[in-house]
Amino acid sequence: MKKGLMLLVGFIMAAFMCVPTAWAQSADMIERSFTGTSEASTPQAARREIQEKAAQKISEDLIKELIGEERYTKNKTLIQNKIEKLSNRYIPFAKPSELLQEGTSYKMTVNVKVSLKDLKTLLQEQSLLSENDTVPLALPLITFTDRVDLKSFRWWKPEEGANKAFLISQNRHFENALRGAFQKYSFYLVKTSSLGLQIPRSYQNERLSLEDMQFLSHYFGAPVIIDGQVQYTKSAESSSRYRIDVKLTALQVSNGRPIADVSRKFETETGPFESSVDKKVRETVEATSQELASQVYEAWQRGSLGATVLRLTFRGKIPFNQKEAFKEKLKSQVREIHNIRERLVTADAEAYEVDTNLNARDFAAKLNHLNIDGRKWTPVSTSDSEILLQLQR
Repeated sequence: MKKGLMLLVGFIMAAFMCVPTAWAQSADMIERSFTGTSEASTPQAARREIQEKAAQKISEDLIKELIGEERYTKNKTLIQNKIEKLSNRYIPFAKPSELLQEGTSYKMTVNVKVSLKDLKTLLQEQSLLSENDTVPLALPLITFTDRVDLKSFRWWKPEEGANKAFLISQNRHFENALRGAFQKYSFYLVKTSSLGLQIPRSYQNERLSLEDMQFLSHYFGAPVIIDGQVQYTKSAESSSRYRIDVKLTALQVSNGRPIADVSRKFETETGPFESSVDKKVRETVEATSQELASQVYEAWQRGSLGATVLRLTFRGKIPFNQKEAFKEKLKSQVREIHNIRERLVTADAEAYEVDTNLNARDFAAKLNHLNIDGRKWTPVSTSDSEILLQLQR
């Protein structure tokens, strides 16, 4: 670790000499300072030691703010070796003050700028930013509907499997493609063959409610559900061609929130129904599955899986040309925000949805001194799912 910090010292000294003014203007950058002492025998050694302490302490404090003290302690060795040793990747600028001698010791303050974006990227690479300690396990619940021969198949309704070999094979194609796509990100898909008989009869429903999905999620230990509809119909343009409509939605079961969504429509070539449909599915299912898996992975990297969804309503006008900057500055000041989405704009208020690992009351406490571009916002009411902020006059 000492070697990595020594490399950082050299880097930040060079950065201090040549860093552009733009660093100071980035909404992603935050400033931190550290005042330390050293008993080193020479001023040069003292300066180096204090700078090393600054990088280590500031890194530790910020990482704890982002992932929590419990997770930091649990992964301390990993963080020291894989994150803090690479602190030059997220601390591009440091400015040491004058070194003061106090008796036999030296004292100095170091001011640094930290890129939260780059620090979060490192945490994501080590799977430390997500709230889930385990890799997501997904359970496919895909309905296959054949409107040509008027048949349907759902693996969780065992009696529907009779005389439906074609739809069963389609289910297998989709599951194999999804499993392969998810495995590329080291995620796993529950294999549903022979599982239908395990489902309690009260949950063998054509249309699954959120409560049904939550039961199946807990039953199979899968925090993510892939709720899907695959439908086969005759083409409107030719009686010997067919259309395939695919709709796949990945749901975070704990709150029923969609985290990924893919919709596709395909036309087959001319030919018999089953063979032409099977050919087109084989040609397209891998790309469709890959897109869904990549979206789930991005949500997992952002820390959205397992996070609480809160609505922040700002009562007061935010100029249109400042909206994107406003969101970035909000994220930089409240580091517990994993992701933010604009949801509603009215004449006198704007609402955003945020993913966070905090409950509403603890999150509201983080907003008590919110100041963006000199405009101060104060929380005036808090519920379990929404925080209302008022612009101070």
